[in-house]
Formats: sequence, structure tokens, C-alpha cells
Amino acid sequence: MIQVDWQEFLKKWWFSIVLLPFIGYHIHQAHLTLNYNIFFSISYSFPFPVNVEKFMMRNLLLIVHEAGHTFFSVFGNRIITILGGSLNEILFPVFILGYTLFNKLVKATQFAFYMIGSGWFSIAFYAADASQRQLPLIGNLGPEAHDWHNLLRHWNMLELDGLFGVIFVSIGILFYLIAVSVPLWFKKTERVRLDLNL
Repeated sequence: MIQVDWQEFLKKWWFSIVLLPFIGYHIHQAHLTLNYNIFFSISYSFPFPVNVEKFMMRNLLLIVHEAGHTFFSVFGNRIITILGGSLNEILFPVFILGYTLFNKLVKATQFAFYMIGSGWFSIAFYAADASQRQLPLIGNLGPEAHDWHNLLRHWNMLELDGLFGVIFVSIGILFYLIAVSVPLWFKKTERVRLDLNL
């Protein structure tokens, strides 16, 4: 009979367990958004405390998105400037991930992967709205300022906006699954105190 050390199990997996309902609600939101109505991307009713996390993550990613336009505008290319908002939603948490991996911070690494997944979901909803342009834009900008409409129209792929949404959500789910599985591939290290009397 296999003996399970529940204290050790919970110490290792508690954050993965906490992430599961958040991920579940986000996937349900994506299902409704991409299959029924794009407005579920902004009006989905999350329960507490998922709603608090969603509010904070959505606003953080919005700030990061807008900063991306400014940052990528230094390249002087309109398409790169437009794409820069969405790119920044992925690059910002990737930099955090690099720091957490380098410093072997398990829970922070899980959160960084989770944040990358959230970034992909955010981009997915924006891309899926490209042809209809129904979602409100920041600063009451008109539909002509819709990033993904302009990008997909430039690439002659506007009719594929739904496919882009599905692909981006799938990538987001992959990062969510990686976030949950992080404890599997972090080796346990033990601190040893050596008292050397020389």
C-alpha cells in the first residue's frame, strides 16, 4: 500500500490546486466568448475571488498593452507599433518568467506561466473581434483603431479572426497547464548546514 505524505503533497501542490478554479472559469469564459458572444470577454460573471484576480489581471495587461504600442513605436513601423500592444502582453510576463526561473522561485514561476496564459486569452478575445469590432476600445477610440482589425486586414486574413481567437486560446490553455505542472519539474532542494570547526 502506498503511503502519501499529505503535508508534503500540499506543500508542493497547493498553488496548483488554487490555480485550477481560476483556470476553469477562464476556459469557460473563453468557450462562451468564442462560441456565442464576444461580450462575454468583458461581461462574464466571475465568482469571488476569481473576479478580483480577473479585474487586476485585465487592468495590468491593459496597461502593459498600451505601453507596448509606445515602446514598439520606436521602430518606426506602423504594423510593428500596432502589434506591439499584443506582443507586450506576452513579453512582459516572459521577462518575469525568466527572472523566476533563474532564481528557482517555484510559485512565482507558476504565476508567471499563468500570467502568460492570461495574456494569450486577452489577445485571443481582441483578435476574435477583428471583423465585427464590437468591443469598446480604450479612450472611446473608434472602430478604425481596432488593432487586430488593422493587422488582419493588412495581412488579408480578416475572415480568419475566429481561427486566430481559437489558436490563441489554445496557446493560453497550454501555458495554464504548464503553470499547474511546474512542481513536477522543479527538483526539491534541501538546505544543509555545515558546521566546520577548523
